[in-house]
Amino acid sequence: ARCKILMSHPHLIMEPLHQWGLKSLPLAVAWFERAKPCTALTIEDAYSDLRRRILEESEEAFESRELTAMYEFVRGMPKKVLERRDELALVAVYDDKIAMVEEEKKRIQEDVESRKRKITQLEEENKRLRGIVETVRNALD
Repeated sequence: ARCKILMSHPHLIMEPLHQWGLKSLPLAVAWFERAKPCTALTIEDAYSDLRRRILEESEEAFESRELTAMYEFVRGMPKKVLERRDELALVAVYDDKIAMVEEEKKRIQEDVESRKRKITQLEEENKRLRGIVETVRNALD
């Protein structure tokens, strides 16, 4: 059916999909992905050894049709696209802030670990020095 649609309609009208809003955009993109093999459609005649190429469309021409259809789809509902774009921009800002907070948290955790290692080293040095002081005191007594 997709191949027949591509053969019969060089320009696909996207307006009927507007009733479902942006939810139908991924469906339209998927339809074009599944229709891509139709760009080089060959039919074999069952009664002879003849093969006929029914549809031969370059990849560039197919991509142009696909982009034109998507452009018309988005152009038909600019307000919804802009609202969705703003929502996505807001999500991106929050994602950036979350990433910054997580990076800062990681830096602080590394700093805490570094300080713990330093404290452990100082405690070991303190024990060693106490041992030396104790040895010197015992030697003097």
